[in-house]
Amino acid sequence: MQKQMVGNNGFLEKGGKGHIFPDQRRKYKDSKTGHTVWQMTNTPGKITHAQYFTQSATTPDGRWLIYGSNRSGVKGQGLNLFKMDLQTGKSIQLTDSKNCVPRWSCLSPNGKEVYFIEDLNRFRVVNIETLKERDLCVIEECKRPHQISVSPDNKYFISAFREEAIDVEDTRDFDVLARNFLARSAIFVVRTDNGEVHRLLDGNTPRGHVQYCPTDSSLILYAYQGPWYFVQRVWLINADGTNNRPIFLQTNYEGIRHEFWSEDGRSIYATCVGGRQPQGLWALDLDGTNERCVLAGSCLAHGTANGQEDRFVVDELYHDCKTGLWMAKKGCPEPELLCQTGVSWEDKEQEYHPHPRFLPNGTGVSFTSAMSGSPEVYIVEV
Repeated sequence: MQKQMVGNNGFLEKGGKGHIFPDQRRKYKDSKTGHTVWQMTNTPGKITHAQYFTQSATTPDGRWLIYGSNRSGVKGQGLNLFKMDLQTGKSIQLTDSKNCVPRWSCLSPNGKEVYFIEDLNRFRVVNIETLKERDLCVIEECKRPHQISVSPDNKYFISAFREEAIDVEDTRDFDVLARNFLARSAIFVVRTDNGEVHRLLDGNTPRGHVQYCPTDSSLILYAYQGPWYFVQRVWLINADGTNNRPIFLQTNYEGIRHEFWSEDGRSIYATCVGGRQPQGLWALDLDGTNERCVLAGSCLAHGTANGQEDRFVVDELYHDCKTGLWMAKKGCPEPELLCQTGVSWEDKEQEYHPHPRFLPNGTGVSFTSAMSGSPEVYIVEV
């Protein structure tokens, strides 16, 4: 094991699988809202970010925060996965990868393992207690994957990928969708015990945000990722491939994006603009009824809801991607500023996007911000 050396900036200059990184947490009061904010990491010159907004931020017991970073400082090594003990602030490096995609990693329902993507088409899993890794499968046709979702019974994980090569310059989702919205794409399912793969859907329509219902392994939510204002965005399908049906039915030129499940699997949330009024974060029941706006104003935000579904948070308002996180309460969709984020994430790489996510106990929201100069993980108390 490499000797652990702490640099002047407060983080280990050399890391590696199993290395322990010291507590760097910094607590402060937001100057506009008074809410308590914790800067959880401090990795200047590096990229460190919280989980994707559709993924669990922590283990179910709230003990371990999962994040991605290239903080280890090993030459030629890309981003890796880390777990942070929220009781002590210390982090442990989980993987030793040269090309990991941490923002698409996904915790198993019991919080014991993290599924992740390496080298764009190698799908792996690491045990966060033993740090033992295993390969599940390699999908050679995969040129561009998306986030992983694990079924609540932990028997399968699911994702979507594009088979057609895209221009090197098309690194951002928006570019890909705007110019390549007819591209060979598939939704695939992998058995978690033996890596057996089968395709659930296949065709020339790019798909993404594939998510198992948190409480029902037979139900899957996904998005058609063509231009938002010209496609029916949100769909449901049974895990056996039957009953593929649209939900959040759109009017002409209505844009819907960034869909996600409620914790109990009874509702679906999405950001709506150009049709439903007021624009903002909306929810509906699985049968398409009981539509309600829960937070007015957002038009492209990543959103999150607590388990009780009485608090809702987004990272944008009226196309303002800089000011901060906004929160509304059940029965009153008018948002209030929760905390500042300080820098715009629009047109930035995904590692700069806040991607807010409520913690299991609902008392905090994890997010990413580069307001210190580099992307770091934060938690704001609610």
